[in-house]
Amino acid sequence: MMRLRENAPKVVLVTSRKEHEEQDRAAISRQRLTLGASFASGLEAFGYLCSNPCDIILCDNNIGDMDSRSFLRLLKKNATLKQIPVVMVTAENDRNAVLDAIAAGCAGYILRPYSVDTFERHVGTALKLTTFTEIEEQQISDAKQLLAMGRYDDAIEEFEEIIALHDEAQQYYDMGCRYLLRQKFGKAIVSFNKAIKINELFAEAYQGLAEAFRGKGDMDGYERYLKKAADTYAQFDRLEEVKELFIEILKVDSTAINPFNTLGVRLRRNGDLQGAVRAYQQALEISPGDENIYFNLSKAYYLLEERDKGMEALVTALRINGGFDEARDLYGRMVGQPWTGDGFDELVDNVGRSREGSDSIMDV
Repeated sequence: MMRLRENAPKVVLVTSRKEHEEQDRAAISRQRLTLGASFASGLEAFGYLCSNPCDIILCDNNIGDMDSRSFLRLLKKNATLKQIPVVMVTAENDRNAVLDAIAAGCAGYILRPYSVDTFERHVGTALKLTTFTEIEEQQISDAKQLLAMGRYDDAIEEFEEIIALHDEAQQYYDMGCRYLLRQKFGKAIVSFNKAIKINELFAEAYQGLAEAFRGKGDMDGYERYLKKAADTYAQFDRLEEVKELFIEILKVDSTAINPFNTLGVRLRRNGDLQGAVRAYQQALEISPGDENIYFNLSKAYYLLEERDKGMEALVTALRINGGFDEARDLYGRMVGQPWTGDGFDELVDNVGRSREGSDSIMDV
């Protein structure tokens, strides 16, 4: 008999092992939680959740018809179900298994056998992530009411307040990557999930702004903010790709001291130049005296046509290592004269006189 508790968060349990189901049921009964249903099959759980959403999902690594990461990715493809936090409850203590779960988007990772305190802490943290943006979500609700009432200027003011800190999603993703490097997996999970919540919030705010401007008859404003909403959703997809790429790098070389440089190279070659710049900047926080990172950063800046920043990074690389042949060669091509150790201010003046077609030297 399921134990129901008034206003308690509803849990769906997914495991194909009876002993694990019994353990998890007992743990749920000790918390202020309601067990909605339990399934041994991922597809059955998915079918149930499509009609009966819950507050949190506890997922074992043992599922009859698919692996747990596939189940997580299946949920993330559904617009409604992707909002539900999924906590892995598993006996897999392998580093790569944890990384795979984080790449798939888990909201927590509990190792079996677990204590009551561990269970409570991880489930509590995952549930808090769903209310992380509670104040902003209330603002969105208020702004939508103003929109429905035709109070477009007031609605615009509310929506604009929400998007004032648009860079926060990127900051949380960067923080998550740094936690992964230090193997602080719990903190990485929290950071990535916060980034997702913020990004979704901003996209909704931009959509609201678009509707408000359309209500005012300003179609230019409508189209501008509609594009910003689409760009914000695209940013989420890009950030998820960066996270998965970084995790792939960590799995391939678990001993790497500074995988951010490798991430930057991969992103630059994939055409994500802004992402590459951010990766190199994170790499420099770890290795501030590495001329190779400055050299890579200079190439990313040049491809972005930010030549002053590119020259500054290149000069820094050469000041660290004046015998850096590749940097000397790039400097000669950009400035039209060999590196002599001149001051940066004089060198910037020469960049404008550099040859056309210099981007061809970046294809490395």
